[in-house]
Amino acid sequence: MEIRDYEARLNQRVGKSELAFPMAEYETRMAATRRAMDEQAIDTLLVTHACDLNYLTGYDTLGTDIYACLILPREGEPVLHTMTVEIPAAVATTWVDDRVFANWYDPAGMDEQLCALLDARGMARGRIGIQPKRVGMRADMPASLARHLEDATLVDMTDLIGTLRLIKSPAEIDCLRRAAVLTGIGVQASLDVIRPGILDNDVCRAGYDAMVGAGADFLSIQPIVTSGKRAGGFHQMHRRVPIEAGDSVFMEYGGCFKRYTAPMMRCAFLGEPDAEMRGLEEAVKATTASIIENARPGRIGHDIAVEASRAHAAIDDLAYFPGAYGYTIGVGYPPTWADTIGFLHVGSDLELKPGMTFHLPIGIRVPGRYGISLSESILITETGCEVLTGMPRELAVLKV
Repeated sequence: MEIRDYEARLNQRVGKSELAFPMAEYETRMAATRRAMDEQAIDTLLVTHACDLNYLTGYDTLGTDIYACLILPREGEPVLHTMTVEIPAAVATTWVDDRVFANWYDPAGMDEQLCALLDARGMARGRIGIQPKRVGMRADMPASLARHLEDATLVDMTDLIGTLRLIKSPAEIDCLRRAAVLTGIGVQASLDVIRPGILDNDVCRAGYDAMVGAGADFLSIQPIVTSGKRAGGFHQMHRRVPIEAGDSVFMEYGGCFKRYTAPMMRCAFLGEPDAEMRGLEEAVKATTASIIENARPGRIGHDIAVEASRAHAAIDDLAYFPGAYGYTIGVGYPPTWADTIGFLHVGSDLELKPGMTFHLPIGIRVPGRYGISLSESILITETGCEVLTGMPRELAVLKV
């Protein structure tokens, strides 16, 4: 069967059937993007970042490492250029009708094919925006585009769409609220199985099964579970480690709904926490509470971070905190659920606005011993903030 026959038959049976939102949502996003292009005098925007592709068109695939590009002119219909293995995603999950496919086993020639396509559509000139600082564009592609597009000027527009994505629509906020419910289901399922002798893998499996069983999409980050001395470090995963009495157990989960994730961290302890651990718990709780209390429209990230830092100052010699008090969340694909564009930290000039959503990753670790992490996902409202995640913000003490 030829490529076009395959596309046509799929289009007849499943075309646009998996769009995540009504077309009005995408039309609003496209209009805002084109206004931003107009402000930057961008004639054509090449969108290669998976999150931005999803945001603008609905494009949804597990193959986020496979080349895909939305060719978006300031006026006229866009073109989706991707590989043959992504034909189902392009047909079922997007509203874009003009689609051009290349053989997925020949990724090396994508830049030349893209340039030829731009030339054929009369868009190989003027100011062309690209996204060189996001996953999705091969490292060698900007130089290749510059060689082939002699009549064009390439402009770094990496964050043009990401900046628009900072403010969530009511439909996006609904997705985040539903994702937060899934996150809580996963954490609770893991808490229910923790006992001496169980493996960290088993704790992770309980949370994963519960989230997916409750309706979660494939996750942007797999459930993170560490225990004992391994809980004193960051960004480690389960590794068949038995959990014993006297261990702390760290969990960071992010249920995903329509590619929107609302993460949460919680910790458990098997036994009776000592005074030092309780002191660390109080510092973590106070830090998170400080951010939630001060997060409101008009506040600047730096000011929020400075105030929050005072809440854990007393234990700074004992434990380590990496310095990020919040980062924006929204559309996410592996390997991260973070927007990686907006952060709350000392020195941040980010102004909070209604509709922004953040994960507050407040985890403080005593290296090689244990850690306490009690994070939340929040929404900035007109008057303050709403906590999206909904479990007790405390160390879960489990009897042994």
